[in-house]
Amino acid sequence: RPEFALQCDLVVVDEIGKMELFSADFREAVLEIIGSGKRVLGTIMLVSNPWADAIKRHPQVNLVEVTRTNYNRVLDDLRHWLEED
Repeated sequence: RPEFALQCDLVVVDEIGKMELFSADFREAVLEIIGSGKRVLGTIMLVSNPWADAIKRHPQVNLVEVTRTNYNRVLDDLRHWLEED
């Protein structure tokens, strides 16, 4: 339930994939958490899906694709983001 997650400073969602999309409760909770202004760290499938694509375009979402080439830079950026107040 999102009520518990909304009490946290950071919400981690691992992962938003094909199976999770079958749950209307999960989709609703994700939207509520993202819209709450809480810091959210998550993974989402690359495959196109209307609902997942809408999450990727959400104004509160910063989508970063991690590759072998950018892994270290993304990790440094993530550490910095997590250390921010």
